[in-house]
Amino acid sequence: MRQHHIQKGGSPAFSQDDNSGKEEKSITLVSVVAPSLKLLDKMIDAITVLNTFQVPYSRSIVAAHRAPKKTLEFVSKLETNGTEVIIAGGAGSAHLPGMLASLTTITIIGVPLRGDSLDGIDSLYSIVQMPRGVPVGAMGIDSAYNAAIFACQILSLKYPRLKQKLVEHKQLLEKEVAAEDAQLNNNNKKKRKGNFSERYSI
Repeated sequence: MRQHHIQKGGSPAFSQDDNSGKEEKSITLVSVVAPSLKLLDKMIDAITVLNTFQVPYSRSIVAAHRAPKKTLEFVSKLETNGTEVIIAGGAGSAHLPGMLASLTTITIIGVPLRGDSLDGIDSLYSIVQMPRGVPVGAMGIDSAYNAAIFACQILSLKYPRLKQKLVEHKQLLEKEVAAEDAQLNNNNKKKRKGNFSERYSI
């Protein structure tokens, strides 16, 4: 398991008592999991977001079908180390998010991934169609980025400084749209000016 920890006392986003002066152990708030290295690589956008938002996380290979005993042990450890959200990817039948949801009260965010057939539709149905009483937050196909943003929004209810980071993220999105709109308007102006010159040139 590759872990990326941030000290709770030193993290700008997750220090709950800055004046305590007490040294606290490292924590892992989000666990990013998939059944294979190939599929975990498809979750790279989630890692990018968590790094950007300075959220302490871990990555693991967990397979519902091929290694059910390991999955049970994995969940047991997460419940004792302070993990608050699990982002679980899966392709094909994609049972991993659902199995994890059946074993723990930790919030599960499922990411359907495109596999070798059916273009990820089978994975989406497997994750979104959970039985009554065992919910999984289902993202769009290959939407690991949104899964991490959603995880940050969940955590922001407890960690106020993370909420501020999300506000800044929204502001950045506004700026990106404004910049693209300005670029489009500039291109349209150049195009209209060019057409006018061509029509009325002597």
